[in-house]
Amino acid sequence: MATTVFTNTTRTIPAEVGQGVGGMTDLSGRDNHAAQATAAARPIYQTAPDRVTLDRVDDRMTVTVPAGGFTGTMVLATDQGTASYGVNIPDGPYDIGGRDGLYFPGNAIVGQLIRDGALSEGEAAATEAYFVENGATASYGAVTNFSSFWEDWLELTSFPLIDTSAGTNFSNTWFGCTGLTSFPLIDTSSGTNFYQTWRDCNSLTSFPLIDTSLVTNFYNAWQNCNSLTSFPLIDTSSGTNFYNAWRDCTSLTSFPLIDTSSGTSFRDAWQNCSSLTSFPLIDTSAGTNFDRTWRNCNSLSTIPAGLFDNVKGGNFTDAFTNTALTQTSIDNILVSLVTSGIAAGTRVFNQSGGSAPSATGAAAIDTLRSRGWTVTVTGGGATIAPTITSAPQITGDPVAGETVTITNATASGTPTPTITPTLALGGTDVTGDMAGGAYQIPPGTTVGTTLTLTSVASNGVSPDAQDSVSVTIIASYSYSYRTEQINP
Repeated sequence: MATTVFTNTTRTIPAEVGQGVGGMTDLSGRDNHAAQATAAARPIYQTAPDRVTLDRVDDRMTVTVPAGGFTGTMVLATDQGTASYGVNIPDGPYDIGGRDGLYFPGNAIVGQLIRDGALSEGEAAATEAYFVENGATASYGAVTNFSSFWEDWLELTSFPLIDTSAGTNFSNTWFGCTGLTSFPLIDTSSGTNFYQTWRDCNSLTSFPLIDTSLVTNFYNAWQNCNSLTSFPLIDTSSGTNFYNAWRDCTSLTSFPLIDTSSGTSFRDAWQNCSSLTSFPLIDTSAGTNFDRTWRNCNSLSTIPAGLFDNVKGGNFTDAFTNTALTQTSIDNILVSLVTSGIAAGTRVFNQSGGSAPSATGAAAIDTLRSRGWTVTVTGGGATIAPTITSAPQITGDPVAGETVTITNATASGTPTPTITPTLALGGTDVTGDMAGGAYQIPPGTTVGTTLTLTSVASNGVSPDAQDSVSVTIIASYSYSYRTEQINP
């Protein structure tokens, strides 16, 4: 490497050990040389093996990619591992040493090949072997901290199946890799931290069933992976922090019954998952924070009963705002919160969009408010006892054998009352004899018998409202006719 690295950008002064590198020669013969004009941002040349070391702050070399860019394979050999990647690099300046010198899978470059056109599997393997023979580390198998290794590498179109078996920290590892459409089944069995690991990988259309059994932190892990339509049943049994984990995954149409029994924070976890229509009965028993959890899931209509029966905390601020919950679902939620028994702490619940609660949900709201909760739901959540707004009526001639019209009362109240009519003839219930709002008084009914219509309005809020009307059976009308002979 000593004959290919220089202290100046014009590559006339060979670098000595410990000196900053201002220029590197392109060995392909195509004159795509690398340079760094800023002295403070120059990698340092070292030997045994020959390499340039990076400070992971701003050190990098810059190559000017020719018109048309490079679409093909990149083989990158570092002090921590060597691998081949599919890339699509646009023309213009390109950083050798990671994006802005910050994000790089190692602390030193041993060699790098960028090929406009894909290498065969054999060619890629041979190139990797060449770099390893010259001092690069073959495998990433010893790496425990993969934090930000490939962050913002927009050029990646495919990622290799590298050895990540020792990795514990995967924070930001592939954050912003917007060109990846799929991901390999890497070994993450030792991983504990998935903070922002695949955030903004918005071209991923599928995701593998990786081992996440030891991961505690899923904060932002798949945020804005908005091309994912489904998600695998990964092991999240150790997870405590699910803050923003699947936020903005707008194409997810369903979600699996993952194990969230250790989860404490679900804040924003599925916010803006606008294609979800239903949600499974996950374990929320350790949960304390559900602030904005399903906010703007504007297709979400179905929530199962019992979802919050054993929840520990009452922060549901904006948890279900701008959703499409059915009446049954909002009732399920409110009743479940009552079951949880929470009477201390934040105690805020918000819902908007979708249906207002029924009498069952309204009663649950009253209970929650009596425990100090602030509750806002579609329809306001106010409960108003029924009031009769128009009286019941019996119209027509109340004569034995004749048919009268029965008109039930109307009533107002919140929730909307149910109005039940009862018809009695002489104290005997004849409600079942009504047909389509009409009732035929039986022939032979005794004159003076009372026909009474009673309407009762109820909505689960006491007291019920009631009104009635009565008519008395009268004698049938009699008519007399006289026939006369009219002579012409």
